[in-house]
Amino acid sequence: MAGNGFVQRRLQRWQNNRQPRAECEALTQRNLYILPTGHGFHFIGVAGLVWLLGTNYENNLVLMLAFLLAAIFVTSIFATHRNLEGLQIQVGDTDPVFAGQDLEVPLILSNDSRVWRRQVQVRYGERDYSCDVAPLAQDKLSIRVPTQQRGWQQFERMRVRGTFPLDLFSCWSWPCLRGRLLVYPKPVPRPISREEEQGEGRGAPAGRGIDDFAGLEEWRPGVSPQRIAWKQYSAGRGMFEKRFEAVACNPAWIDFEHYSGLGVEERLSAMCAKALEMESLGQSYGLKLGRQRIAPAQGERHLRELLTSLALYGETDERQ
Repeated sequence: MAGNGFVQRRLQRWQNNRQPRAECEALTQRNLYILPTGHGFHFIGVAGLVWLLGTNYENNLVLMLAFLLAAIFVTSIFATHRNLEGLQIQVGDTDPVFAGQDLEVPLILSNDSRVWRRQVQVRYGERDYSCDVAPLAQDKLSIRVPTQQRGWQQFERMRVRGTFPLDLFSCWSWPCLRGRLLVYPKPVPRPISREEEQGEGRGAPAGRGIDDFAGLEEWRPGVSPQRIAWKQYSAGRGMFEKRFEAVACNPAWIDFEHYSGLGVEERLSAMCAKALEMESLGQSYGLKLGRQRIAPAQGERHLRELLTSLALYGETDERQ
C-alpha cells in the first residue's frame, strides 16, 4: 500500500509538471494520450485471426479482408486523436453560492478548426458530461462542483476523453484549469448577545422596510411582486411600488464581536444569515469584521460585497 501511494505521488508530480494549472488549456500532442479500448483489442484480435486463416488456406480474399481491418485499425488512431487535438477548454464566470450548495460552473469548449468535434466526454469528480462542438464555434457544459466550506475553491483536475469515430481507441487528457470559485458561508441564524439586542430595540425610520406604509413611488424592474401596487395597476394608473418605513437601528451594524460564545465559522454563518435577513427587509446595514468596515447601505451590490468579505475572512482581512 505504501508503494502504491509513492507511485501515485510521483505520477501526480509528473502530471503537474506536464500539465500545470492554466487559464485556458489547448489539447495538443504534448498533453493528449491514446490507447486501444477493449473493443480495439478485440478488433485487432479478430483481424489477426482472419490473417491466420488467410495464410493457412492461402486465400487472397481472406488476406485482403485482414489487411483492410488492419488499415481501419491504424486509421482510427489518427481519426480519434484528431477529434480532440486543438480543442481549447476554459472555465467561464461563475456566480457564488453558499457552502453546502453545488456550484454551476460553465466549462467553455472552443473549436477553431473547420471539423466537428464529436462525442467529447468530460469527467469531473464522479459525474460525466458529453457534447459535440461545431466547427468555428463554442459549446458550454454546466459542471456541478460540490462545496463544503467558504472561501476560494479551486477547480480540480478533470478528464477530457474521446473515442470517436469507431470506439477502437480512447484519447484523453487531464487539464487542470485556473478557475477560482467563490463560496459564501452557510447562513445559519443565531441570536446576538443581550446587550446588542437591547441596542437594536429602538431606532428611527431607516430606509425601506415592511412595517409602516409610507406611500407610492415609481416602479423599478426587479422589485418583489409583493411590493407592487396591484390595485392602482388594475385601475389603469400605471405601475407603482409600495414604499414602507421600518424601525431599525440607525445605523445597523452586523458586528463580529456581537456573537460572543461562538467559533469563527459559526459567527460568520450567523452574520451571513443576518445580512440576508436585513436585505430581505429592505433595511440599511453595515459590517464590522475585525479591522474591516463596510458602511451601512442596501441593495444586491452591497450584499455581495458584504458576503464576499465574510467568505474571505482570514484570507484577505489579515493583510489589511
